[in-house]
Amino acid sequence: MDLLSSFCVMIGSLIVLTRGPMIFAPRSTLRFAHRLVASDLRIRTMGALLAPLALALIALPVGGGAAAGFLRALGWLWAAVTVWLLAAPGSYRRFARGVLAFFESFVDEAAVRIFGLVAVAIGCAMVYLGMYVV
Repeated sequence: MDLLSSFCVMIGSLIVLTRGPMIFAPRSTLRFAHRLVASDLRIRTMGALLAPLALALIALPVGGGAAAGFLRALGWLWAAVTVWLLAAPGSYRRFARGVLAFFESFVDEAAVRIFGLVAVAIGCAMVYLGMYVV
C-alpha cells in the first residue's frame, strides 16, 4: 500500500469513527461536541492533534492525480483550521457553539442521523478508494 492509499484509508476511517455516533445517538454526540469545545485547552488540543496530519498531507509526496490533489487541498484546509484552533480558540468556540445550538434547536434528530449517515458513506468511500482504487 503506497502513501496515497494509506492517507485515504486513514482519513476515511477518521471520518467514520467521528461521524458514526451521529447515526445511533445524535443528541449524545452533540452533547459530547459541546463538552469538547468547552475550554481553550481542549480546542488547542484538537488543533495540536490536527497539525501533524495537515503537515503530512501538505509536505509528503503522495504523487499526482485527482486523489492526490484532493488530499493536498484537504491538508491546506486542515492547516488553516489548525491555525484557527491554536491562535483564536475563543472565536472557534463561539462558532462551534452557534452551529451546535442550531443543530440542537432547529434540526430534527432524523436529519442529524441523515447527516451522520452521509458522512459515514463518504468515509467508507474514502476507505474504498484507498484500498481498491488507488
